[in-house]
Amino acid sequence: MEFRFLDVEYPENPYLSLATEEAIFHEVMRGRSPPTFRFYRHSNAVILGCFQLAEQEIDSEFAAKNQIHVVKRFTGGGAVYHDLGNLNFSVITRDTFGIGLNVKKLYSTMIEGAVDAFKGLGIPAESGKLNDVTVNGKKILGAAATIREKTLLFHAAVLVDTNLTTLATVLKVPGEKLKDKGVKTILERVTNIKAISGHGIPEVRRALIDGYSKALGIDLREGGLTNEEKELAKELHGKKYTKREWNREREVINLL
Repeated sequence: MEFRFLDVEYPENPYLSLATEEAIFHEVMRGRSPPTFRFYRHSNAVILGCFQLAEQEIDSEFAAKNQIHVVKRFTGGGAVYHDLGNLNFSVITRDTFGIGLNVKKLYSTMIEGAVDAFKGLGIPAESGKLNDVTVNGKKILGAAATIREKTLLFHAAVLVDTNLTTLATVLKVPGEKLKDKGVKTILERVTNIKAISGHGIPEVRRALIDGYSKALGIDLREGGLTNEEKELAKELHGKKYTKREWNREREVINLL
């Protein structure tokens, strides 16, 4: 199956980046855009799950002092920190994989490509309980997903060479959650691919392309955003992703 390959990112504007992600999803759902595999990065941002409250998940004073953007995505899951040492990717497609409404199956299907990619780099990666990938018990990938109207979106953040000290400082993780993972601090829970293997962003990108091409049986063809996606992203950026009530509070803003 042919997928559009998008290397579309707005490193300094995570608000537009996530607005673009939602725009692509809706256009694929409407049948106006092809199935898509996308890479993107953010230079300095915390990305919240759509059900989270910023004040409970981040050190707001540290974020403000260090000019860390705080933006909420339209999928669930936990907060993550992104910088340019972090590589994000998404798979957006109509359900041709027989997923139905089975979120566990969606994660297991989509994470397989990442595990294969990392193993191809000589990294002993393993899929976690649901939505992460670990190496020797330490997390190198966290994912979130959604299923709507027989359309799938899976996106993930890969720790390649991220500033883990900043990550551990800006994110608030309850002690009980860490205890469940058998660790006392965030830094005991995460690691970078570069620290494990020496591989950087270019090698990880190439490995992910190969891993997903094989795991999903897809052929990636380079493409660009459609005019409809650009216009919808612009609307979502202005009316949703730049709004404090969306990013900092619990207000739900559904424009579509």
